[in-house]
Amino acid sequence: MPTSFPPPLNEHSRPTKSEGEGRAKRLFDEVIRQGVVFKAERPSRPEAQSIVPRQVSFSSMPESGLTDEQLIHEFVSIIAKSTKSSSPKFLGSPNVTMCPAAMGAALLIPFLNQNMTNPETCPQKSTFVEMEVIHWLREALGYAVPKSYTRAMNIGGVFTPGECLSNTVALLAAREKCFPGSRLDGIPVLPIKIRVLVPDMADNHSIRSALSMMSLGEESIIPVPVDAEFHMDQEALKRIIDQEENLGNTVMACVAYAGDPTYLRIDDLHGLSQILQEKDIWFHVDACHGNQLAFSERHRYKLRGIEKADSITVDPQQAMLIPYDCSLVLFHWSSIKSHGKKSMGRMIDGRLELTSAIQLEVEHRPNLILLGGTEINSCMFIYVPESVQRYCLEHNIRLSDADLEKVNQLNIHIQDNLRREHVYYIHGFSLQNCPHGRFIESGKTVFVLRTLNGNPQSTMDNVRDLLDRIEYLGRVLLTDRQYICIGDTAGSSTNRLQRAERQLTQRLYDLFDNNDFAAVVYGSSALHNNAILSNIDLMIFAHSAEPSKTQKVVSIFRSVMEVEGILIDFEIPLHRRLLVTFEFTSQAAESGPPLDETGHVSSISDTPEYLLSDKMLRRLAFNVLTTPNKIIAATTGGTNRLKDLEITAARNLVATIQHLGQSEVITADEFVNLVMSDGGRGEGKHLGYKPRHNVLEKLRKIFQDVHYTPLE
Repeated sequence: MPTSFPPPLNEHSRPTKSEGEGRAKRLFDEVIRQGVVFKAERPSRPEAQSIVPRQVSFSSMPESGLTDEQLIHEFVSIIAKSTKSSSPKFLGSPNVTMCPAAMGAALLIPFLNQNMTNPETCPQKSTFVEMEVIHWLREALGYAVPKSYTRAMNIGGVFTPGECLSNTVALLAAREKCFPGSRLDGIPVLPIKIRVLVPDMADNHSIRSALSMMSLGEESIIPVPVDAEFHMDQEALKRIIDQEENLGNTVMACVAYAGDPTYLRIDDLHGLSQILQEKDIWFHVDACHGNQLAFSERHRYKLRGIEKADSITVDPQQAMLIPYDCSLVLFHWSSIKSHGKKSMGRMIDGRLELTSAIQLEVEHRPNLILLGGTEINSCMFIYVPESVQRYCLEHNIRLSDADLEKVNQLNIHIQDNLRREHVYYIHGFSLQNCPHGRFIESGKTVFVLRTLNGNPQSTMDNVRDLLDRIEYLGRVLLTDRQYICIGDTAGSSTNRLQRAERQLTQRLYDLFDNNDFAAVVYGSSALHNNAILSNIDLMIFAHSAEPSKTQKVVSIFRSVMEVEGILIDFEIPLHRRLLVTFEFTSQAAESGPPLDETGHVSSISDTPEYLLSDKMLRRLAFNVLTTPNKIIAATTGGTNRLKDLEITAARNLVATIQHLGQSEVITADEFVNLVMSDGGRGEGKHLGYKPRHNVLEKLRKIFQDVHYTPLE
């Protein structure tokens, strides 16, 4: 039955003590009931995911307060839009808050409302609880702990509101060790002479934030190369330390990971500790993910050497099923008290066993690619159609840049749909250095999917259902976007593309007869070694483009594409982009890249007016002339005219980039970097070149041909 609340009190009425207590009890009973229902109920159907608005606005503070019933209604509306992390289908994060003891403690904290910094008014019990938790965690991680304490400062740790501040406190301690007295007197050297070493592959956002807050600056971070298993390279570490010291810089600290935020790999903490101890450099370990292994008898060996660290960041919410927030002192205490060390260890062991089972399941699914292993509780993978993988293996090639663009779109689509459906939760993010040498070239950016399981109720049945859904969503997108997987049965996809090009070639020769023309394919369909194609991008250059001829070209193109089942891109209408005159193209080549009145690259708009404009068509024609393309049909005169136009466009591109660079561009690398970075590639202000290998090579060749310099 719904709880019945009394009517709102007017401004002058004052409830009796019993009325106030009864009213408060009914309110808290309903709040707890709503929270328990939210935790206990599992999603029975997909829920609509709220779209993040571009901007929000707020009304003024209300003059009158809400009734209890209205307040509960507000709470319920918030609950309805909250993520149900307690669901066994929530496989994207271990922060699932499943421990009743921890949630009970969280409820108690605001009732007690203790000021832990004022022992005169509040007893020290809460402080002792906090000290006890720190004592337990230090002991679990291998630090020496005394039997008793006489001062709170001797406990050797402190709770903070989260990982970022924990790392900041650790680096503040490193600064004090490196520069004794700096807490009071300041740093005796210029901040630009201070260095903090970190593994090159990790997303060190909390370390960057820490150095920013310490006024040392993010530029103080020096990345240390990693080995093939993404562990910090110890020889490289020694070399960098020597280099920095020879330059007169001070290496304040070295940060290693017991579970980095991307791969969850654990550095060789023992080996690193020996190097850093010898060099007298502060050794900090970020163990926000890896601290959980300290509770497992079977897996704690992976943390060997962590006890030699000068400081360790731990994040118990990753392992102990406690809520977010760092009035978490009592939460930690209640959770550990409730479970005990052995029970915590069994829970961590089960978590890692499930991770191993997930990895095996992914490896056995032909449409999924496992990306590396893990030493903790994550599984990272991508959806790539089996036929695409087979084609790459048969031809001994990796996914091309154009292929990766489509693979990324597939996986982004999968992640977006899962988020909207609100049944399964899985993490998705762009990874700059993807660990799979067989299909993905080193250094390429890939959008990956990742489980980071921590819910003890999650089972392999939940995982299989999730992976089934991922494969289904991938297949749906392949169909919707009409992606052509070249490795499909018996080369039928390849034959389909070849047939389409042959039919276009023959029918265009028939249409233009003896009139000069050149038909070129551009974009990804003009590149070699693609395993996935979506459409054929075609532009025909001719002396005239009268409406009747344009209509015939459009009709030919559409009929061929429809017969072969190949996608047609209608973003720019076909009647605008399929047939372009040599005269118009000459104007585009002469005018160069489109600049605005300030001399900067003009914006690209997706409005229908802009897509239909001559400005957009000139931009497209210029890019066709300066990117890889393939002639599929042309007369001799048309071919020669096209080559002349390409030379003109190349010269104007180089001249424009020289102007935008505001200084002489000497090398091909400088030229390519400016082409790809102009305008910051923000708000549509870029030249429109995609960072594909073939495109970059074409740009390098343009610079070489214009300047007659050897290719570097």
